[in-house]
Formats: sequence, structure tokens, C-alpha cells
Amino acid sequence: MRNKIFSGLLFLSTAAVIIASVLIAVIMYQGSMTTMQRDLRQEATFIKMGLEQSGKSYLQALTMESGKLTRVTLIAPDGRVIYDNHVAAEKMLNHKDREEVQEALASGIGLAERMSDTLSEKTFYFALRLDNGDILRVARTTDSVFATVAGSIPYMIAVVLVVALVAMLLARRITDKMVLPLDQVDLENPLENDTYDELAPFLTRIAQQQRQVSEGLKQLRQKQNELAAITQSMNEGLILLNDRQNILSINDSAAKLFGLQDHEVVGKNILTLERGKEVQELLQKVADSGSGESLYQKDGRYYQLCGSSVGGRGSVLLIFDVTEKMAAETLRREFSANVSHELKTPLQSILGYAEIMKNGLVQEADKQRFLEKIYNEAGHLIVLIDNIMKLSRLDEATGSGSNFEPVELKKLTEATAARLVSQAEKKSVTITVSGCEAEIEGVPSVLSEVIYNLVDNGIKYNREGGRVEVVVSVSPDEAVLTFKDTGCGISAADRERVFERFYRVDKSHFKETGGTGLGLSIVKHGVLFHKGRIELESELEQGTTIRIILPRN
Repeated sequence: MRNKIFSGLLFLSTAAVIIASVLIAVIMYQGSMTTMQRDLRQEATFIKMGLEQSGKSYLQALTMESGKLTRVTLIAPDGRVIYDNHVAAEKMLNHKDREEVQEALASGIGLAERMSDTLSEKTFYFALRLDNGDILRVARTTDSVFATVAGSIPYMIAVVLVVALVAMLLARRITDKMVLPLDQVDLENPLENDTYDELAPFLTRIAQQQRQVSEGLKQLRQKQNELAAITQSMNEGLILLNDRQNILSINDSAAKLFGLQDHEVVGKNILTLERGKEVQELLQKVADSGSGESLYQKDGRYYQLCGSSVGGRGSVLLIFDVTEKMAAETLRREFSANVSHELKTPLQSILGYAEIMKNGLVQEADKQRFLEKIYNEAGHLIVLIDNIMKLSRLDEATGSGSNFEPVELKKLTEATAARLVSQAEKKSVTITVSGCEAEIEGVPSVLSEVIYNLVDNGIKYNREGGRVEVVVSVSPDEAVLTFKDTGCGISAADRERVFERFYRVDKSHFKETGGTGLGLSIVKHGVLFHKGRIELESELEQGTTIRIILPRN
């Protein structure tokens, strides 16, 4: 601040002197120009009088006496140069187009200021029309004017230097007096200073700014802590890199993935910590195009690495665990293959039986049997397609509760079980529904499908004279549907897979029951659709118990 005040004062004083000197020089120049023009007018008038009395001989005599300071030119009315005291007349161009000549021909007097083609200097011209029509023109360059002004420049420079020196001393002294109270200001307690009254608003503003800065820093630390808490709680990995690929920040998920400690790796180059080809390729993509993706495998799990440049000043790496996603994709491909196979099987049977009948290779007595097989296979195909469509709808709707409504589970179970009574009677299987009322939010059609498939399986895989018991119970937060049968049971090896699509425990029994292998898969997806869970207990030849736990809130 001290230097700025000193420089400002010195600059102002010196600039004032320089400006004054320039103005004086300009005034002197203008005065000299005015004087020169007046002298040229007088000189032209005298020469005109001499010419009219003595003729051209006067011009030669005048040149001999006064030298060639003033240029004198005599021009004919047609622009032809008759006489010039600087250049031979015959060598000069026609002057009729000259501005001063045209004005003199028109009004008697002509004035002009321009660069002389002959002298190559800025020249002032004055022209008079003589009585005989000729034009007398006198001209003088501005060198004399500049010479007058230039002669005063050394004096001006001397004055400027003296004034600058005095101004420097005065500016230093004034600056010290001005700055001393400012040097003594206590910025920690701005309102407690005794200084210039003019500084009071400034000091008040500083106090306000201090409070705002303190509050801003507090909020910034809070935001920083919140951001740190968010990034550290992310399941996804997050790494911030600078333009040299050094780690600026890394959350726990990313550190755990690479087997690092976040406090140990900040500031280190990521390639010194992880040299995997996938990471190198990703960083190269980000450097080349600003973003990129790469698939990274470690410890039997798959991770999607996504990188993006941040304005050329660094990059952000996000790491997503896609193991389940890839497993789902694998399951989808397997499902598509299974669907294709399962659809082909009944269609091939139908086609085979139909072809035999078409070719007349079936005896009349066997036609009814063949038609029944075609009918059964067609029915199985319809059931299969229907189940596939149900699964597809459940997959698309998982997590959506837009169609939820209050559902009383016991009433729904009783109504659904009643639809299977005739099927149970064929195997002498008894169906019972007991328990208490339990109301949840759900989709009645989906819940009914879950109940139907579990009771239907309990009947299909039961023994003659067996039982299927359904018990409804509640807790403050959950409703439980317990399905217990006295059937063949499920082995320990099969329990983990019974809810997979198209998985069948006993394929020979499947042919007898006509199952599609999708019933329990529909159950699983229906329960997931309601954000519930499934528990299974089973022993071979002892029966199976399945519990469906559904949230009530």
C-alpha cells in the first residue's frame, strides 16, 4: 500500500508537469503556425505588388536578396508553372488541380496544407490571383515551427526533472504520514481502532467480512464432512486423481478393493499401487477422449471401472461391483436357452403326432390316444407360455408398488386354495387353511399366484392321502404364510436351486405331473415383488415347509 500511494503521488505530480509541458509545446506550435501563416500572407501581398509593378524580373531579384526560405511559384491560369525559385519551371507538373490554385482562381485567395511532392515535407501554401489572371503562390515548410518548439524542449526536460525530484521527496514524506495510522490498525479487532474517520465504514465492513468468513468456513467444513461421510458410505468405489494421476482422495470401498489404506495412498500415483492392464487402459482412454470404461476382475468378482476427465485438471474413477449384474445376464441367457428348449419339446411332440396322423400311419383305434397326447402337449405349452409371461411381468414390475392395495391374506389364501380342492381330491390330499387375519399392502393377483403355486406343488408332489396345511400368522411388522405338506421332500443338494427357472428335482415325476419347472420361480419373484423373503425346510420322504414372510408396512 505504501508503495502504491508513493507511486501514485509521484506519478500524478510528474504527469501534471509533463502534461503542462506538452500543452505549452502545443500552444507554442500553434502560435508559430499562426505567425507563419500571417507572414506568408503579408509576403504574398508584397510580392504581388512587386510583380504588378516590375514584372517577373522582380521575382529573380527577390530570390537573390532573400534566399530560398520561402518558396515562390508563379502559375498560369491553365495550371502551367511559369516560375519557381526552388525547381526549374519546365520540370514541374501542371498545378491546376492543386487545391490552393483552384480556390485562388475561383475566389482570388487559396489556402492549403499538405505534403509537398517536390520537397517531401509538410508545407503550407498561400495563393493569390493577379490582375492578369496568373496565380502567385508562396509556400513555407513547417520545419521552422518545429525548430522553434524543439529549441524549448531541453528547458522543459530540465523543469520536468527538477519537479519530479521535488515531487518524489514530497510524495515520500506525505506517504509516510498517510500510511502510519494504517500500519497501526489492528485487523483482529477492527472496531477497536482509533484511526481515520474515513476508515470507519471500511473497518466495519472488515468486521462483517470476518464474521461471514468464519461462518463460511464453518459451513465449508460441515459440507466437507458431509461429502466425506457420503463418499465413505458409498458401496461404489470413488477415486479422485490429479493431472499427474496422483491420488487426491479415495473412499473405503475403492481402498478395500485394491487392498489399500486410504491414509497411506493419498498423493501416490495410482499406477504404482495398481498395475492391472484394465486400470492402465482406462486411464489411457480418459487421457485420449475424456472418458472411458473397463471391466476389472479380482478375487472372483467383476467390477466396472468408469473414468471421466475433470476439465483437464484431473479425473474421477468410479468402481461398480457388477458381479450380480453379470450373473443375472448369465441367468438371462440360460433362461432364453431353456425357454427355447422347453418350447421345442411339446411342439416337437405335437408335430410328431400330427405328422403320423397326417400320413395315415395311425390305426383308427389309436387316433383318440394320439389326439389326447396332442391336446395334453398343447395344454402344457399354453401353461408354459403363461408362466413365462408371468415371470416376465414380475421381472419388469419388481420394486414397483404403484398397483398396491390392502389385501387380507387369510381370505385370499382360502379363496385360492378352494380352486385346487378338486385337484386335491383326485389324490385324496387334504387342504387346510388356518391362522389369523393379516392385512398387507400388495397386488392380489400376484399374491394369489404365489399361494396357488405353493399349494399346487404341495398337491402334485404329495403322497396319496397326504395333507397340505397353510397357516397365516402376524407380527407387528410382518405377515407369515406357512405352507407345509407331507410329500416326497427335497434333498439338501436341490434346496438351493429349487427356485431357479426350469429346475426340476425329479424329471421323471415331472412327466407325470406335467409341471413346467417355473412354479417356484414365479413364487420367488412374486415374493421379491412385495419385498418379502422365503424360508425353506425339507427332508426326503418327510415333507416340505415353506414360509413366505411379507412386510406389513
